[in-house]
Amino acid sequence: MTHAAGEAVSFYSGDRLLFTYRHASARPKPYVHPFCAPDGTPLTIDSPADHVHHRGLMLAWSNVAGFDFWGEVNAGAHGQIVHQRFERAPSAAGLAATNHWVAEGKTLIEERQRVQPLNLGPEAAALEWESSLRAAGEPLALDASKHVYNGLGIRFVRSMDLGGVLNARGTRTIEQANGEEAAWCCYHGALEDRRTAAVAILNHPSNPRHPAAFFVMHKPFGYLAAAPTFREPFRLERGRPLTLRWAVVSLLGEPSPERLEVIFRAWSKS
Repeated sequence: MTHAAGEAVSFYSGDRLLFTYRHASARPKPYVHPFCAPDGTPLTIDSPADHVHHRGLMLAWSNVAGFDFWGEVNAGAHGQIVHQRFERAPSAAGLAATNHWVAEGKTLIEERQRVQPLNLGPEAAALEWESSLRAAGEPLALDASKHVYNGLGIRFVRSMDLGGVLNARGTRTIEQANGEEAAWCCYHGALEDRRTAAVAILNHPSNPRHPAAFFVMHKPFGYLAAAPTFREPFRLERGRPLTLRWAVVSLLGEPSPERLEVIFRAWSKS
């Protein structure tokens, strides 16, 4: 693990980069980039020209009390997710942070966030992401509205565009998997060297609405999101945190439903 104070925390397996957590105050939100394949190949892109607000692996919503925490340069009122502090010094075991969702100088949401690497052996790279969200003042909603992709989303490298999908229900078509409720959903596509990489997001059974919906698309670019507000908002109350927990797993080669189910069942018991 390396920590560039005020900027980023990177996690490794030996000398192979697993992922980097970025939290600089100049950025619109904390996020992970890159998130890597088991051999250290980056699988995410950060702020591409077509969607500058796509930042690797990120958690955000488009409508929180009328403010957009997802977009950055589109029309409308925007908020920023601001890193406040680490609860303790980051270590190889992970990090725990406090973030404030701020709009027009007012904190709307207090977030306690935990991100840590998962050891699934040399054939996988993985992290666990947990966010507990609480209204800082008046009750409010996490509302996706027409932006059904809100939640924990990942933008893939361009070579993985036009990829495929597999979820825990056995679905292998983008059209059916998009919006389908599942324990996990996996996107796979080609790397520049023509190998196949796969990334799965796993919903923890403790999450509300489990198994929750996923958003997935493969053209004009590849994107996968755990989207628990795909059909209806969440309401946040002061003093009653909403806790959401996911694992994100990368593999090389065509994804195996049996392998992913084994990973899900072992992780979901934790």
